[in-house]
Amino acid sequence: MYFHTLLTPLLLLPFSTAIDILLPLYLYPGQEASAWSNIFSTISTHPSVQFQVVINPNSGPDTTSDLTDENHIAGISKLNSFPNVKTLGYVLTGYGQRDNALVNADVDVYASWSADLRLDGIYFDEVSNDRTKQNYDRMEILSKHARESIEGAWVVFNPGYRAPEPLFAFCDMMVEFEHPLADYQAEGILEQIPGEFMGKSAVQIIETPEGTDVEGLMVEMEQKGLGAVFFGEDCCYKVWNKELLEKMADAA
Repeated sequence: MYFHTLLTPLLLLPFSTAIDILLPLYLYPGQEASAWSNIFSTISTHPSVQFQVVINPNSGPDTTSDLTDENHIAGISKLNSFPNVKTLGYVLTGYGQRDNALVNADVDVYASWSADLRLDGIYFDEVSNDRTKQNYDRMEILSKHARESIEGAWVVFNPGYRAPEPLFAFCDMMVEFEHPLADYQAEGILEQIPGEFMGKSAVQIIETPEGTDVEGLMVEMEQKGLGAVFFGEDCCYKVWNKELLEKMADAA
């Protein structure tokens, strides 16, 4: 009887699994980072939510040395002041076509930034999902360089659609889907991601229609154990809807 009484309250507790917000911040920060103010506000009012924020000055670091743009400096410094934020430097890999030396050079630039601009990792975009040893070896080399250049680097791969399973060994997070919401729903993406990789997987939804039940979708994602998510209003992460951002943070 005591055993049953003890367990009953535990069994009634709601299922809950934390999910990160993977936020592609490609919008120019504006004067003194004023264009990012809604993002700062949402992050500060949701201290228990982990945000992975991708910094993308110009399809990469946009410099070969220290960052000099004062607005980006102000914005990145502010993001780094939040304990619930990982900042990630955007790097193009060109679906296997961009030379490794150029990819590594972008990583090296991010790694050279001053202490208040120090990033927590790298977001490799346009990762090839070719199922070849050549591709696996390449991404292992690029990931290793990122981790050697940035201490404790958090590494994200974004092939945009269903990565080959061997690639998961070389990253901390994999973007398994980056397409419109209608495609996500039609294809049953969560059912396609292997369970053992669900916690390392992310979904980036673009062109989210007004009135979408973001909260309901995120509950399903959390129950499946998805690692991270983002819902964007446009195709290219240049339009920021504060209400949509708040819905994501509230549901995470």
